[in-house]
Amino acid sequence: MADEQSAPPVVVAMKGHPGSGKSTAARAIAAALRCPLLDKDDVRDCTLALEAVAASGVLNELSYAVLWCVAEKQVQLGLSVVIDSPLSRRVHLDALTRIPGALVVIVECHPSDKEEWRRRLEKRGAADSHGGGSDGWHKPKTWAELERLVEGYQGCTDYEIGDVPRIVVDTTDPTVDAEAIAAKLSVLVSRSIGESFLPEIEALRSILCLGNTCINKYVLPSHLY
Repeated sequence: MADEQSAPPVVVAMKGHPGSGKSTAARAIAAALRCPLLDKDDVRDCTLALEAVAASGVLNELSYAVLWCVAEKQVQLGLSVVIDSPLSRRVHLDALTRIPGALVVIVECHPSDKEEWRRRLEKRGAADSHGGGSDGWHKPKTWAELERLVEGYQGCTDYEIGDVPRIVVDTTDPTVDAEAIAAKLSVLVSRSIGESFLPEIEALRSILCLGNTCINKYVLPSHLY
């Protein structure tokens, strides 16, 4: 059995469109792992004053760059970290996998019930609009705004992730418990990949299913099966 003390820091990278439940799951995972939570929106919120002098796309990529730097610093300190961002482009994932000494695991939020997804998005959008502050000013607040955002991606969000382990969560399934996912993810990421990693994989796979009904899909690179 691998020595837990020698296990590498883990970067838990959330993935998904706005309103898909990433932040709820990210908070639960970070609390279960007792590790820092880095939210890309926290950085982006602080760029409002720069909108008059820089393009929105530039500020968005700047927010990611800050996020990667902070994440790498945590890893250098030996800390695992949860990153809450859309991870919408392959270059974003590549930036994380280049962090020396880190094991990257993707938690992808994929709501299957679009009506529930829409309700949550627009409820959050209304709350942000009435809040009067700068938080969330750059996020889509209506379903139409989200559709335009996704259309602008032109399919780039559906990229190959290669050998990066991934958990896909249906965040509109009422049987999904974010706390349970977080707790079991802590077992997964507490081991470095190796022979002793396989039992943790099987344990996680069984826990993510209730009887014969899988409430989540766990996707692994082929060499780990």
